Amino acid sequence: MSERDSKLEQSISPGDNETETEGFLYIEQSSDRIPAETDGEASEQNKVEPVTPLSSRNRERAGTIEHLAARKSYPEIDKQSPELKRRLSTLRTEVTRILTSLRWEGQSIEETARQLVPLLNIGPIPQWRDTLIPFLYEIDRGGALIPVWLTIIEQGDPTDQPPDTNPGETAQGRARRYAILMLGNYRTMGIAGTGSQARFASRKEDGSLVTMDLAQYLGSLATDPDVSLYACHSLVKHATMASMQALIGALKEARGWAKVDVVKSCLDFQQERFYDILIDNGLEHAVGLENYIALPLYRAIPLERYLENKHASPRLRANAALIVQQVLVDSNNLPLNPSTEETQPPIFNDHFPVVAQALLQSATYAPDWQHAVALHQLGILMGRYWSEINKNTITDPRILKPIYQVLPLMNEVERWMNGPGRDALLQAIANPEEEKIIPIARALGELKEPRATTPIIERLEITNSLRDRAHALTIGALCDTLGRIGDRRAAAPMFQLLTRTVDLERRRQIPKRAETLPQGDPNIPGSIVYAAVVHACGQIGDPGVIEGIWDATRDVDPYVRTQGLEALKLLDPQGEREKSRVIVRQALLDPRASVVRTAASLVRQYRDTDAAPILQQVADERTDLTYELHDTLRQLT
Repeated sequence: MSERDSKLEQSISPGDNETETEGFLYIEQSSDRIPAETDGEASEQNKVEPVTPLSSRNRERAGTIEHLAARKSYPEIDKQSPELKRRLSTLRTEVTRILTSLRWEGQSIEETARQLVPLLNIGPIPQWRDTLIPFLYEIDRGGALIPVWLTIIEQGDPTDQPPDTNPGETAQGRARRYAILMLGNYRTMGIAGTGSQARFASRKEDGSLVTMDLAQYLGSLATDPDVSLYACHSLVKHATMASMQALIGALKEARGWAKVDVVKSCLDFQQERFYDILIDNGLEHAVGLENYIALPLYRAIPLERYLENKHASPRLRANAALIVQQVLVDSNNLPLNPSTEETQPPIFNDHFPVVAQALLQSATYAPDWQHAVALHQLGILMGRYWSEINKNTITDPRILKPIYQVLPLMNEVERWMNGPGRDALLQAIANPEEEKIIPIARALGELKEPRATTPIIERLEITNSLRDRAHALTIGALCDTLGRIGDRRAAAPMFQLLTRTVDLERRRQIPKRAETLPQGDPNIPGSIVYAAVVHACGQIGDPGVIEGIWDATRDVDPYVRTQGLEALKLLDPQGEREKSRVIVRQALLDPRASVVRTAASLVRQYRDTDAAPILQQVADERTDLTYELHDTLRQLT
């Protein structure tokens, strides 16, 4: 289990050297006090894509590697270069020869597909798509290769590749994706029948006719996250009523990255009649990827229409608020003072003040947790940016103007959040039928709402097992909230939860791993909850659970061991307990380098000179840690 990604999954709060505030903007007319500031997580920004880092869970889901690769920048192909012209000339000759053999020499579809696959392994799909697809269509405008493209698609991706391999970078995978993109060219060719009965036709080896609705076929591929990126592109390229119906039909079936692609493609048609269904269903079945969906929805759809309309469906209003909340979160992760259009935080457009006003109005007559988490994020964003404006670190007028327009709303936002907003969050966290707990729990944790302690403990007390990783993430978020609130009553129930849901004794008997747990490891859900409980108990500061913290430093998962040592810094900061010092010395021999580094920092904190021989031994044996451990030795002497 990745240490960095696990922190993101569990929404672990900042460390001792980071500022943590409730995140709301307070305006006082009689004072020049700088408002509170909340720092967003730092992350790399990729043009206009969402910048919130993906957790390890989301990185493991189907299609992730390929979708992230597709968002990278590739050098533009020089279509006038002699080398490219030579390659395309050779390719034209080979494809034409293969096509001639298929049409006039009786070559089988399977053999034609076999010969085409290596020819299509020409380069990265994002780089070559706009050059190769029109080039191939020039050769086969008649659609004779449609059965071949279908055969290549049905062959699937290679099955003998490592789990972290991008199938779109294998020969078979590239050919399959280029084949899907090629189907986007054939809107009117090779059709059997007329009107609503129109079908794409191909022939089997025995000459019998096979009919196929190509839009429907592409629609089925659009629900597959491994190839949805290409199937959706082809459906948009069709631009027919059938392709629109296929995409809308795929909207409810798509999951994960496929949902991201289907939503974006539906928006490409620029049909206002699709807006209701996109808001109603767009965020469903895409846990962890909501920001990739919310951003295009926010840019394309005037959400204020749904928020201001008292007669709109409550579900549509609530989902519109969640879309705004996702964009607000993502905007907090961008640079404060961007210099280019591409890096401008997405929330800051001409509609931001209107949407903020509509969000507040909607919340006043329809208070629910969706509006509460959205207004909470609005307060965090405004507090952060207003603080920087007061320091004169933000000068971009594209940011200054909307901030000043939204500023007068914040006193009313604060009043609403301190009343109906918190009540709505508390009611939702106490509702056993509410499933979307993570954003509610995070908001309550950031608000440090003490009244949330009891209902969260009650939720933990009825949890007797971990169903899957998603369930573990939810439990981890609840524990993190308890840690932020800091009520000592929560420490014991959280460790009791561990004994019910995680086989701690079995984990202790497994040798310590040097590497993080691999994808699909059955211990991962337990690690998520174990690390969350240990971290939360460290924040709470209840010394009564220190034995459980000691045990965590001997766990199989290096991430859990690290969290145990970090919690020890808070529960026994001076090393007054001799066992704490023994535990830290043992951790210096840990197979994981990051655990050793954390243990070394504790040795410095404890001023434990008895650990010097161990430090010297490890420094001599592990060259990657020599400098850091010698530095620790110097500080002890």
